[in-house]
This record gives sequence, C-alpha cells and structure tokens, in this order.
Amino acid sequence: MGLNIRKQQVLEAIVESHIITAEPVSSRSVARKYRLGVSPATIRNEMSDLEELGLIEQPHTSAGRIPSQPGYRYYVDRLMKKRFLTPREEKIVHAIFARKAKALANIIQCTINTVTQLTDYLVMLSGPQLENAALRKIKALPLTPKKALVVIMTETGWVESKMVDLPSGMTEADLAHIEDVLNTYFRGLTFPQISRTILHSVYDELIKQRLVLDRIMEIVEAVLQENTDTAVYLGGVHNILKQPEYSDIVKVRNLMSFIEEDAILRAILNKTGPEEVTVRIGREINYDPAAGYSVVSAVYSIRGNAVGTIGLLGPMRMDYARAVAVIEYITDILSEVLSKDAFF
Repeated sequence: MGLNIRKQQVLEAIVESHIITAEPVSSRSVARKYRLGVSPATIRNEMSDLEELGLIEQPHTSAGRIPSQPGYRYYVDRLMKKRFLTPREEKIVHAIFARKAKALANIIQCTINTVTQLTDYLVMLSGPQLENAALRKIKALPLTPKKALVVIMTETGWVESKMVDLPSGMTEADLAHIEDVLNTYFRGLTFPQISRTILHSVYDELIKQRLVLDRIMEIVEAVLQENTDTAVYLGGVHNILKQPEYSDIVKVRNLMSFIEEDAILRAILNKTGPEEVTVRIGREINYDPAAGYSVVSAVYSIRGNAVGTIGLLGPMRMDYARAVAVIEYITDILSEVLSKDAFF
C-alpha cells in the first residue's frame, strides 16, 4: 500500500500519539504536536483518506481516530524508526547479569526481571528446549562390577543420569574408552545432528562394547528429546495491568484466561522467526482471545543453536520501537551469557 509523504506523516503521528495517550487522536492534536506545516483541515482530509484505506478507525462517536491493526502493521514495517537502549540502560543490564549466580534458573529469572524493569508489558520466556540442545559431555562412571552411572550434560546446563547394566568382564578402562569416543564424536552436536555416518563410525570403534553403547544411546536420545513442552516463564503481569486498556475487568479476565495456559503461550512464542525480532499484531497472533494484543519476540541461542524464545505481550498500542530495541538487546546478552564456557 503506497502512501504519499504527508499521509505517512499523519499516520505516524496518530500511531505515536495513541501509543503515549491511549486516547483517540484528533486532527487539531496532530497539527499542534507534530508541526507538519499544514492546517487541521488538511490533516482531517488526510485522516479521512487513511480511514478509507483501513489504516485508522473511529471508535464510537469520538472526533478522534485510532490506528487499526493494518495501520500498526504499516507503521512497524515502514515508518517506525529504529531505537536503542540508552548507555545507562545497557550498563544496568550488564551489571544485573554480571552479579547473578550462574545457575540456569537464576539466569532465566534475571532475564525476566531485567525486561520487566525496562518495559511496561508482559514478559514471556520459554526455557531452553532440550531437543535443540547440543551435547556438552557424557560421563560413564563405574559403580559396581555390573552397573555404571551414565551422566549426560547438554549445553543448556541440563544434567541427566541413568543406570546401565554392564556385561560380564567390562572394565573401568572399557568404560573410559566408551566415554572418550562418545565425547570425541558427539560433543557440540544436537541429537538430530548425530547422523548415521557418525553413528557408524562410533559403532565401528566400539564394536566390542555394542550392548552398553546401545543403552547409552537410548539414554542420550531420551535426554535430548524429552520435555519438548518446555515451561514458559512469565513476568510483568502487574506492568500490563497498569495499562489503561485493562481498567475493564472483562479485559483483565480475558488476559488472565490465556496467560495461565502454558500450551497457548508456547504456541505463541513458537511462531517467532529464527533470524530477527518478530512483531505480530492483533489477529496475526492467530489466537482469537489475543486479537487485541501484540507480541514482539526473538529466539536466543547457545553457540549458534536456537534453544528458546523471549517475548513481550502488550496492547496493540504498545511502543513497538522500544519493545523491539529491548528484545533485540536482551536476546543478544542472554545468548552471550549462556554461550560462555564459564556458565557451565
């Protein structure tokens, strides 16, 4: 949809004014605040054209206009100016992460608390998904002549241990050899990346330990593929309830009805694109109860492997430029922190 410069300026003014005030925007308000160099009458004409194009709409009998869903989409795609955190905010983020303990749960909570301080929206974070997690280390520890403990650690910090039965005559040296071979071939790979070629090489090298190896591979597969319904962590509910839209108790109930459902929040977060910040507005979320909201989200990674998603949910009137800047920066910091060897 092509708009001339003046229509773009008027639409930009309406969106940004409505983001700040949550009120319908009049032509007089646009003329007074944004100094476009034209009269309120000319702005009214432009607003009429924008309304015909479906980019703004008139709520009830108000003299002002508010952006429609397509209007917000046009703004985000073509008019929104890129914004960044201030140096002071960046310093605060780095300081918070630096002083937190290195346990994964603390990092997740730290991330949510930080984003909650930086925005007025609901923060959603899906924990690292094991199916996308790379293997970090496999340990095979002999306990008795007939049993060993297999310990598997992934790059996300997940640790799983299982007992395996040992065939008669297997020595500690045999277990150590299995451990060395598996770590040599598998370290840094997700389970889907462990190809048949690699498996053949491992089995060729460990032909005498085939029974134990089969059991260990079952454990590896179970660890990396279990718990695909990853928990979604929330923060900032009190923030979003401060927004003027939620003075209506019906809207509050509507919000609470779906943010209490992990499966729904996971589905919303899972639609995030892999490369950059994703902005979905209103019905683009593809969930009817969320039609009045917007979601800004991005994936975070560990050493290049996408393992989880962080997002903001707010009213369609959300400050998109600010939300994108926060999510972009926090995603980079979180990925950096999780990718450091020292984290583990």
